[in-house]
Amino acid sequence: MFNIAFLDRDGVINKSTYKNGYIGDKKYFKLIPGVIKSIKYLKSLNYKVVIVSNQSGVARGYFKISDVYKLHNYLQKILKKNNTGIDKIIFCPFHKDGIVKKYKKNSNLRKPNKGMFDIINKKWKVNKKKSFMIGDQFTDIQFAKKSGIKGFLFKEKNLYAFIKSKKYIKK
Repeated sequence: MFNIAFLDRDGVINKSTYKNGYIGDKKYFKLIPGVIKSIKYLKSLNYKVVIVSNQSGVARGYFKISDVYKLHNYLQKILKKNNTGIDKIIFCPFHKDGIVKKYKKNSNLRKPNKGMFDIINKKWKVNKKKSFMIGDQFTDIQFAKKSGIKGFLFKEKNLYAFIKSKKYIKK
């Protein structure tokens, strides 16, 4: 069994201040303070770090799915330069109100559903007692609850300070 730190992307890893949080280009991708230190810290506690992110901007036609992959590669390059990285990134490009036909649908992957959790649980058996989700939306907390893990609502300025304040996440 693995301890997994599930992190939302927009609003937890990066600021979501452009186009109401729809970020599909690295020029708008700004890390939240403490992210790199947080990932290193979580890995030092033997957590696998996984991003689970709704990316309905694809379905809405704001950017292409290839833009999401480019952004994730960009994030991994930044982290690699700092001797760390994300273990897995999963995202949901679907939305029932989308305008791009291929992505216009309901999906179990879309938070608050637990489809992304199920993918990770198949890959690495998740230790639900030690794993958790950090997100900036109520849907992230619902995702955690449906997945049977602890959920933390992040509305702070520094991710590392937030994680360090949680006794649940200590050694």
